[in-house]
Amino acid sequence: MKIEALGKPAGCKLIRITAELDEGIIRSISIRGDFFASPEEGFEKAEQRLSGTKAAELGPRFDQYLAEEGVEAQGISGDGLAEVFNAALKRSIL
Repeated sequence: MKIEALGKPAGCKLIRITAELDEGIIRSISIRGDFFASPEEGFEKAEQRLSGTKAAELGPRFDQYLAEEGVEAQGISGDGLAEVFNAALKRSIL
């Protein structure tokens, strides 16, 4: 299932998500938006590491991978990312 999401959760900038989901597992995900993340290479690695993550664990895993890759992010958080993702997932199921 393809998920496309766009939102601006509290405390975050605009977040755009495109993801492929299979039986509750994220197979691929692209995260873009008006937020800032440095170094960009670390953000891209963290984003790639989300493949294989259970959809229900997206927020905590995102924060974990950013920390492990040494990424400083402003305008995006795991909670905000999960909020935008889950809202789009809910709409696609209905």
